[in-house]
Amino acid sequence: MRELIKKLLGANIRLQLRRLFPSKIQREADKAANEEARFRSKFYSTFIKSGDICFDVGANMGNRVLPLLAIGAKVVAVEPQANCYEYLKQKFGKRITVVGKGLGAVEAVKKFYVSNTSVLSSFSEEWIDSVKDGRFNSYTWDEPINLEITTADKLIEAFGLPSFIKIDVEGYELEVLKGLTQPVKMISFEYTVPEQTARAIQCIDQILTHNPNIECNYSSNESMQWGMEKWLLPAEMKSFIAGNDFISTGFGDIYVRTKV
Repeated sequence: MRELIKKLLGANIRLQLRRLFPSKIQREADKAANEEARFRSKFYSTFIKSGDICFDVGANMGNRVLPLLAIGAKVVAVEPQANCYEYLKQKFGKRITVVGKGLGAVEAVKKFYVSNTSVLSSFSEEWIDSVKDGRFNSYTWDEPINLEITTADKLIEAFGLPSFIKIDVEGYELEVLKGLTQPVKMISFEYTVPEQTARAIQCIDQILTHNPNIECNYSSNESMQWGMEKWLLPAEMKSFIAGNDFISTGFGDIYVRTKV
């Protein structure tokens, strides 16, 4: 009988009913998500203001979209995974723009490896090889599917120059940055150390190619706090990345901003 009712109602009506009459578990999950968004928006609001354009590259299920919207930012969410793309469209509707492609150095069709957890799916075979026998040895990646890639420059042509680009693409950050050929006020990209220490340094070098006037900081894990009180020059940051204090953090986000 339950399955018959589901079929009669249809997916869209069921979704609307869940929104109108959420379960206790859903209410608690929504409350936790909102609290998390407030925590993150407090951090983001130190360098983002209402009306700013923000690119969320590797948006997944939108845990960075919520705090950006809370500030009043105009969000362009980039997400190639079909299930995540549909979720973002349903959850946020016309409040954001969702681009169902990956980002890379050039427009192309690229092999994408889907993991049994969406947050570890990646275009980067190198990254998967570096983590699959270590920190993520309990996860798997399917045979690749072909997905379309565009570039950050193309997004800028379509939506305008962003104040902030957040990049979290499981080891493909350098390729995303290669598709950006103009200065952006603030960029963050995910790091994974020690496996991808050299890649983190290469990402800073890539940003320097088109913006020599930068300084760097980081936020470890999901702390949403600055790792250092003082922002470092690129050479200082690259030296710090190679050191034990930084490598001991494991993962997080490196932030690169244009010096005022």
